[in-house]
Amino acid sequence: MRTKISVVIVNWNGNQTLERCLKSLDKQTYRNFETIVVDNFSTDSSRETLINDWAERIELLLLDGNTGYCAGNNCGIKKARGSLIALLNNDAEVEESWLEEIVGAEQRYPNAGMFASKIYFAGERNRFDSTGLLVYPDGMCRSRGWLESDNGQFENEEEVVAPNGAAAVYRKRMLEDAGLFDERYFAYLEDLDIALRGWIMGYTCVYIPSAIVYHVKSASSGIHSREKAFYAERNRIWNLLKLFPFNSIIVSPVYTLYRYFLQALSVFNGQGACHGFVCRYSKSELAIVLVKAVCAGLFGVPHALKNRRRINKRSRINSKNLANIIKRFKLSTVELALKD
Repeated sequence: MRTKISVVIVNWNGNQTLERCLKSLDKQTYRNFETIVVDNFSTDSSRETLINDWAERIELLLLDGNTGYCAGNNCGIKKARGSLIALLNNDAEVEESWLEEIVGAEQRYPNAGMFASKIYFAGERNRFDSTGLLVYPDGMCRSRGWLESDNGQFENEEEVVAPNGAAAVYRKRMLEDAGLFDERYFAYLEDLDIALRGWIMGYTCVYIPSAIVYHVKSASSGIHSREKAFYAERNRIWNLLKLFPFNSIIVSPVYTLYRYFLQALSVFNGQGACHGFVCRYSKSELAIVLVKAVCAGLFGVPHALKNRRRINKRSRINSKNLANIIKRFKLSTVELALKD
């Protein structure tokens, strides 16, 4: 029997891009799939479009508030009937063979619990958004290949630490073992959290270059938004405390301070995401967001440590193996701080 796939799309005010996303799924060569759209209380015309134009072709879950990426996806996953769960952003479009390629990979890699796609920018279809994630030693992450032109450098199927959440595919049994998204995160860096939990439970992640996606990128929140900066900096603290080996936690402040130093320089040198944030807001606003995020992250330490104990009790690898995984897929400080 052919693998059934459940495609889950969380939507919030995404009417400008959502229909293109759904139409690209309609053209899939692989047909044994269901589409579940979770609407996070959109206030644009998304709900009307979904109800009037798509209700007969999708399963539609209408929530009473904006629960965020994590809780929204959890709602969809709980409804899913497939053995593969494909999470797709509402601002992404997929090639016609996307699901076909994923199913082929699932059969070739029986020990993999996650599959990463080759994601291009929707407006620059030879420029990478993501070919899987890389991890920074303080709990932050970024996409491999981010902003690079496609010169054939990412054509091999290979392991990566995690799929980018814009188009992430998981075995349902891995999610049952590792747990669903941590809803306290709301959004951002949750893809690294759930992937590292997958590795801890003995699963791997494989990048599939023939599974192609086009992504608008941060269509809902904006690339340099306050919300994105806050959640990323807060959630990386929780990633660190929940998941990283103890020795890595001890040395992580050195990596964080070095990152902050380079990011501060980038504001004046006209490089990196911090420079983009300051251009949109101000230096003082950047400092305020950083302080708020660190305080919120520290406020959540008891919850993170409680989760750490629960995860460690069920771990199928030791701390040395986990440290090697983090080292193997390490993101450089320069790339993190100086790329936009």
